[in-house]
Amino acid sequence: MSKAMNNQEKGFNILAYIITGIACLLVLYPMYFIVIASFSDPEKVMAGEVFLIPKGLNLSGYERIFSYDPLWTGYRNSLFYTVAGGILSTVFTLFAAYPLSRKDFAARRPLTIFFLIAMFFQGGLIPQYILINSMHLRNTYAVLLLVSGIQVMNLLMASSYFRSTYVPSLYEAAEMDGCNHFGYFFRILLPLSMPIVIVMLLLYGVYQWNDYFRAMIYLDKEQYYPIQLVLKDLLASNQVTGSLFEMLSEDQDAFSEMLKAAESMKYGIILMATLPMMVVYVFLQKYFIKGITIGSVKE
Repeated sequence: MSKAMNNQEKGFNILAYIITGIACLLVLYPMYFIVIASFSDPEKVMAGEVFLIPKGLNLSGYERIFSYDPLWTGYRNSLFYTVAGGILSTVFTLFAAYPLSRKDFAARRPLTIFFLIAMFFQGGLIPQYILINSMHLRNTYAVLLLVSGIQVMNLLMASSYFRSTYVPSLYEAAEMDGCNHFGYFFRILLPLSMPIVIVMLLLYGVYQWNDYFRAMIYLDKEQYYPIQLVLKDLLASNQVTGSLFEMLSEDQDAFSEMLKAAESMKYGIILMATLPMMVVYVFLQKYFIKGITIGSVKE
């Protein structure tokens, strides 16, 4: 009986390793392709000849990238949106999550229901655009910091974390020492809740870095563009140039050079736009996993 169970476990482990390996390949290969394509000859990439190794080693794309001013403007803006937006959203989220985690807070249930309704039923893009425009927030740095600055899922996650780590005797001791709710929150709760603080910073930072939809809707001046919008415009111009190349009979050499230049820059910018968040996640993943799991387990 035990031998049969061992065979079943071995078979299950082998199958699990195979499925996991395939899943890893499916996830990692697109990033690997972007890396090798960024160092390859654009003509070979467009011809579909690049698959496993770079072909026709070419660094012209990176040379163009380093001299492409909109890219560095977008990098600077994305860094500001990520840092400032991550901190601002984390502060608001934690401030709102603390009272929602307190059972003695009378409005806890009505506010939770209100947040859930707002998460599932929104006013729509056009009313929101009219509101943002009437508040003169379009084409400002503040629009990406304030619009969707708090996400309900993160708010509920932080509230669950505070609730699961709440120790009544600790709060009572702090209250006896003269701490009010603000003193307890800043002096005791936050120092003990660094995992969820880092998780919120990571989630909001990644959201700000990767998001381009809000920028596409509310920004039309390049001086405010984040890196993702710069990348989107480059990809869109590449597609337009490719379609025009087929239609025009004159100056095809010039259009061909433009197409190759855009193709050589595309993969390099994708890599540069993705790499920072990947590096940050590598160093903060232990806090991320701890913050996610501890808020869902009630001891």
